[in-house]
Amino acid sequence: MICLRKNHKRAVYYDEEKKQYTKCFTPKLELKLKYWFGLRQYPGLNFAHIANRLNALGLKTPPVITAEKYKIITQEVEAPTLKEYLQETKDPTIEPRLIELVATILNSGIVFFDFHYENFLYKDNEFCVLDLEGYSDSFFTSRGKSGVLYRIEKHLGTHFREEVERRWVNVTLSHKISDIFQKLRGKK
Repeated sequence: MICLRKNHKRAVYYDEEKKQYTKCFTPKLELKLKYWFGLRQYPGLNFAHIANRLNALGLKTPPVITAEKYKIITQEVEAPTLKEYLQETKDPTIEPRLIELVATILNSGIVFFDFHYENFLYKDNEFCVLDLEGYSDSFFTSRGKSGVLYRIEKHLGTHFREEVERRWVNVTLSHKISDIFQKLRGKK
């Protein structure tokens, strides 16, 4: 197994024989407490949960082999990052499609603060969404919509931010609560 990246937050390993990636997370005590009290989902389990949510929307994610609290093992998806693809092709159809993809994710109630070209793979006219441990389907986020839009602008530019904001439907808290109660009653 090859160590691809290791820092104080996470380590990423690649198994060449199995063509699998392993991410091991080492969160700070503050985050561990949030996980323990159920205020946030453990990163490995969150990755698997978000992968299921995105797959249900018809979006591709790396196949999950094993999901544990602080570890996730995924099968390799053989494709270049979107950044690499765009450097090679300058494909003008990508940006409008990526805007729709990001808006779809956000409109599904999933929040992410790090949309950029290296968090997507692209091959055969299909996107694959990466780094799912950082996504959240909680509407209780500290930075909210303005934080997401700020980070989109920072990474992808003002035009991209404006187009995503135009397509991002405001889902009210009452709608979210209503959805939760309907799911609990088995009506959804």
